[in-house]
Amino acid sequence: MFRRILPLCFASLLASCSSEPKPASNEPGLLGRMWDSTQRLNPLHRELKPREMKQAQPPNLRAIAPSLSVEPPAPKLAEVRLVQVRLQLLNRGKRMVRLDFPTSQRIDVVVKDATGKIVEQWSEYHRFDKEPGMVAINPGERLEYRASVATREMKPEQTFTVEAWLPAYDSLRASAPVTPVK
Repeated sequence: MFRRILPLCFASLLASCSSEPKPASNEPGLLGRMWDSTQRLNPLHRELKPREMKQAQPPNLRAIAPSLSVEPPAPKLAEVRLVQVRLQLLNRGKRMVRLDFPTSQRIDVVVKDATGKIVEQWSEYHRFDKEPGMVAINPGERLEYRASVATREMKPEQTFTVEAWLPAYDSLRASAPVTPVK
C-alpha cells in the first residue's frame, strides 16, 4: 500500500513545481495572512509611527556655577615650577545639563599679568584630538577639571590672574589671583 501512495505523492509534487512562472500577486502568503489575522485580533496592537525628533535645546548655563582654585596661591618661585589649577562646575539647577565639545579639549587656562597680557597658556603645550564628546552634569553634582601651569614667566611680589574656562562655553569662566614670592 505504501509503495503505491509514495509514487502518487511524488508525481503530484512534480506537477505542482512546474517550470511555468506564476503571475506575481500582491496577496500575502500563508504566514503573512496568519500574522495579519493575529494582529487584527490583538487589542494591544497599534500602528507603529516614527516619533518626531526633538530639537536639541541649548544647555542652561545659568544653572552652572564655575569656581577656580589655585594651589599654592602664593608659590615660592625658587621651589615651585608648577601651580595646580582646579576648575569646578556645580549644577545648581533642577535639570541635568549636557555640555557638548567639538574636540577632546575640555578646558583652557591662561595666566595674565597686571596689565592683562597673557604670560602663560595651558593649551599651547597639549595636543587635542578632533573627537567630539559630551559631558552631563546632574542636579547638585560637580564636575572638576585640573591643570598644571608653569611659573617660569611669573615675577615675585607681582599679582597674576589665573583664568580657566571651557572653550566650547566661554561664559563658564572663573579666575583667581596668584601672588608669587621669592
